Amino acid sequence: MKGRNIKILLLALPFLLSVLSGEAQDSNMAPPFNPELSDPMLSSSEGAMFISGRNDFDLLAARGEPQGKLLMSEVKFLITDVQTDAPRLYFLNSSSYKYHWKFFSNALEWNMDLYSFNSRTYTDENRMLIAGSVVRYDGYTDPSHPDGVYTVEFWPSDPIHAADAHMVLSLLRRGMPYASDKLVYHPTGESQVRLHAEEITQFQDFNIDVVQTEELYQGAEYLALNTGAACGILRAGSSSGTYSSMDIVVFETIPNDISHVAGVVTTIPQTPLSHINLKARQNGTPNAFIQGFTETYQYRNLLNEYVRLSVYPGGYSISGITLAEANEWLESTRPDSITVLPGNFSERRILPLSELRLESACSFGAKAANIGELSLCLPSESVPSGFGIPFVYYRSFMGHNDFYQMIDSLTSLEEFNMSVESRDEILNQIRSEIRNGSVPSWITDSLSVLASQFEPQVSLRCRSSTNNEDLPGFNGAGLYESYTHHPDEGHISETVKQVWAGMWTYRAFEEREFHRIDHNSAAMGVVVHPSFRDEPANGVAVTYNIYNPYISGYYVNVQAGEDMVTNPQPESVPEEFLLTNQSVLGCRLIEAQYISFSNRIPEGERVLTEDQRGLLADYLEDIHRHFADAYCVTPDGVNFAMEIEFKILSTGELLIKQARPWVNGGS
Repeated sequence: MKGRNIKILLLALPFLLSVLSGEAQDSNMAPPFNPELSDPMLSSSEGAMFISGRNDFDLLAARGEPQGKLLMSEVKFLITDVQTDAPRLYFLNSSSYKYHWKFFSNALEWNMDLYSFNSRTYTDENRMLIAGSVVRYDGYTDPSHPDGVYTVEFWPSDPIHAADAHMVLSLLRRGMPYASDKLVYHPTGESQVRLHAEEITQFQDFNIDVVQTEELYQGAEYLALNTGAACGILRAGSSSGTYSSMDIVVFETIPNDISHVAGVVTTIPQTPLSHINLKARQNGTPNAFIQGFTETYQYRNLLNEYVRLSVYPGGYSISGITLAEANEWLESTRPDSITVLPGNFSERRILPLSELRLESACSFGAKAANIGELSLCLPSESVPSGFGIPFVYYRSFMGHNDFYQMIDSLTSLEEFNMSVESRDEILNQIRSEIRNGSVPSWITDSLSVLASQFEPQVSLRCRSSTNNEDLPGFNGAGLYESYTHHPDEGHISETVKQVWAGMWTYRAFEEREFHRIDHNSAAMGVVVHPSFRDEPANGVAVTYNIYNPYISGYYVNVQAGEDMVTNPQPESVPEEFLLTNQSVLGCRLIEAQYISFSNRIPEGERVLTEDQRGLLADYLEDIHRHFADAYCVTPDGVNFAMEIEFKILSTGELLIKQARPWVNGGS
């Protein structure tokens, strides 16, 4: 896209691993600091005090996964005696030592517990050590550094002042002189970004080159959002197109949603929490951003042909195959047997959402049940207040109109399986019949009572809640529709019928068909609560570091206004950041590491305030632990996380509108 910076998302900043995984822990005892140390003879398996060239650097480095053109290699360093006239620099063998404290204790043989090490290393007061990393970014260049850079990075909340950066860079230039003109300081967290802005004059006086995260990763041409391989027909995509599980679709603009497909390529960046990528992760679908793909020889020569697409962290491959190979692959990916979804149709009461629990999912759907669970772990004003309509209403309405028989008849027609277009047309006909169906009088009366529970002039949001969405292993993101019922639109049953008809959209049918789910066993409940308008922000978050599962943190994707980050408008760039607890001394300290900034607000501003970020982090922790307990899983493991959708209301309050298990979180 013209005029737009493209950023590759590399949140797994190397230095985080060294500290968050092993050094951000407490210890009860703090023995006296021993300043006497003679330089040990370090073996190559431990580290070095001098790096003479790139080969020596590579021998000490830990290397990350390639991301497009960028390949990170990291050498950790430790500086002792920082308040003396003779500070000493040590380079760690970063494959042998993941943690600075381990190197300090084992290689340098200093007798200091972890708590004391943290308190003397990562604070302004009483600092006697500095720990950091030198990171080589192969593939990154700028006019000032045409041969690439080595970034100097620190733990994100470590308060690195201009004088600290100057001392460290001076030592590093002497310790690795071959790269002295390539060393630049990289602030990795908001604390360091803020300190740099406050002390910009001092940084300039010290002639310290600085690169910000968004600068470091702009210009990337490739991102593997979900790796894997698939076979199918290479199709040119559009936001209004319909596709099958045999299509590998290439989009030049990202659609709001998409049915089950074999693979996805976009020529503009996606957010990791878009509905497209959530489905890709759920279904094991390869999904990649490839800049300029539609201009390649491969695309022009393989369009509308059967291909095999493979997406890797560092690149992709695509080649032509036969129809037989494509069919063999498709059958290998589908379940062997038909699944009949469970449903309890004995519950006839419309209940307040606050009374629903996980076990209510079999009667009201998982979305309604999960909102009920939220009311147990969050303040009442931060959870939607409304009601759940049980499955029996949908089942009774469908039976009253003989719609199941009508659906079986239409989907058995030969033309239904002739083409994607004919299938979509017949499903449109089914939805039209449902929207025009007659509602039994007992349902009409019951829904009238429901509507009377709200103020007369309040618009009501009617949201789908089925027995095949928001579940562990299958989130069904974007399969079904929500609608707003306004006071001047007649009886609320007309809007509820629209939600029920959404069971038979093309994308929902295709998803069930691929997974061999019995369509008639799918049931639709409805969540009803006041509609929220003019909200300043909305977003999604995961109680998991989706880029590095071994570093605890929360991933957040948020945009100003009502532009949904799950279904973004063209040209919309959301705010993306990671929230982590950066405390080394026992007290909680939430740090935000920004990767991209919203293009819907003035430059330099943030969508969420610091207080809102802190409250969101608190809620995410409460949600994670509550649902882990409800699902009987270990909250501190890497195999469970929750995904939530949230809004900042016009009153400034934070509302958690939805929660569901994060598919593939931690896997």
